[in-house]
Amino acid sequence: MFKSLLTQEGSSHFANSSSSPNQYLTPRNRQTVNVNPDFCHLKGNILIIDDTPDNLRLLSTVLRQEGYEVRSALTPGAAFMAIEALIPDLILLDIRMPEMDGYQICQALKQDDRYCQIPIIFLSAYNAVTDKVKAFEVGGIDYITKPFQALEVLSRIHVHLSLRRSQKALEISNAQIADLLKKERESNRVRSEFISMISHDFRTPLSTIQGFASLFKSCIGELPEDQQLYFLDKIEKSVDSVLELLDQFLLINKLEQDKLSISFSEFDLYEFCSDLIENFQIAYVHSHKVKFTAIESGCKITSDPKILRSILDNLISNAIKYSPEGGEVELILDCRSNSICFQVQDQGIGIPLENQDQLFEPFYRADNTGNIKGTGLGLAIVKTSVEVLGGKIEVKSKLGAGTTFIISLPVVPQDHSGCS
Repeated sequence: MFKSLLTQEGSSHFANSSSSPNQYLTPRNRQTVNVNPDFCHLKGNILIIDDTPDNLRLLSTVLRQEGYEVRSALTPGAAFMAIEALIPDLILLDIRMPEMDGYQICQALKQDDRYCQIPIIFLSAYNAVTDKVKAFEVGGIDYITKPFQALEVLSRIHVHLSLRRSQKALEISNAQIADLLKKERESNRVRSEFISMISHDFRTPLSTIQGFASLFKSCIGELPEDQQLYFLDKIEKSVDSVLELLDQFLLINKLEQDKLSISFSEFDLYEFCSDLIENFQIAYVHSHKVKFTAIESGCKITSDPKILRSILDNLISNAIKYSPEGGEVELILDCRSNSICFQVQDQGIGIPLENQDQLFEPFYRADNTGNIKGTGLGLAIVKTSVEVLGGKIEVKSKLGAGTTFIISLPVVPQDHSGCS
């Protein structure tokens, strides 16, 4: 189909055109076909642009005999149509053409980001040095004078296709190296932040344990019972902080290495969420209003209840932590036919827009958290845990007005339907 389209003159379509090369190129935002994969052709896809049918037939025959896939165009308009339909591996281009010459065609292609990497070899009867120099100036990679020898044309095509393929391989290799370097830098950043966080977040509770243990030891037999209980309570809370940090480190390491044990079972979500919220209501009865709303009761899910509880625990705890005294935090359960949506809403400090893209990265904390304690691991654990359960998470937040985290989970592990 392409062959019949490209070999026709197409004069009626282009007869009224001006000589501007851009008239033949579609806008840059138009979808074009990518470079055809290696399996679509043998040794290479070559486009011949020449207004002499005899030249086209001769070149096409020689190239096809050598295993190349060949297309041809008699006019500039047909040439640009051919290029947009399928980007060739190499172009053989005549200089003397109707409507616009080969120099203009080459220049137009080299100015277009989609086609500027196509190797272009000029074929021309012009033998002057100035003609050859101009061909190279507009972006040609080689110049063959007519009448040409078939062996010479084949040799030059082979050389330039080999160079282009080597260049592509190098570009891919460089991109892979750049990606590896980026991952290594990210790994070093996370490692550095991890060490920095350990030195700070572990030091504080450990110093508290050491200090109160030392006081307790030096005052044995002298301290009243209530003072002893106070010291022991401080030590116990500091130990809990250290253990919580260790649990977070171990959990995120298991999640990242796919070593987390998952146990799916079917359970009632209304009962599950009611029990979860009741614990928060008791713990924060004097400081926050914690609510639970179910769009529909009697909803069941097949998932890991332990991981799901950890996810919601983390999000609700965060919502309370970043909300003002007396603020309202709400868990909303919405059951769909193939998916379950959880929303955790607060009326807290909100998250700056510029921080939201990085919110789920390990050790990352928003700019406005100030002195509010946190490790920057919680949301990273939440996101990875949600993905382990086959779901997805998103955040909507307005600075100073609150935040909503939306989790979509499949009713059964194999179904990945989402919320909308």
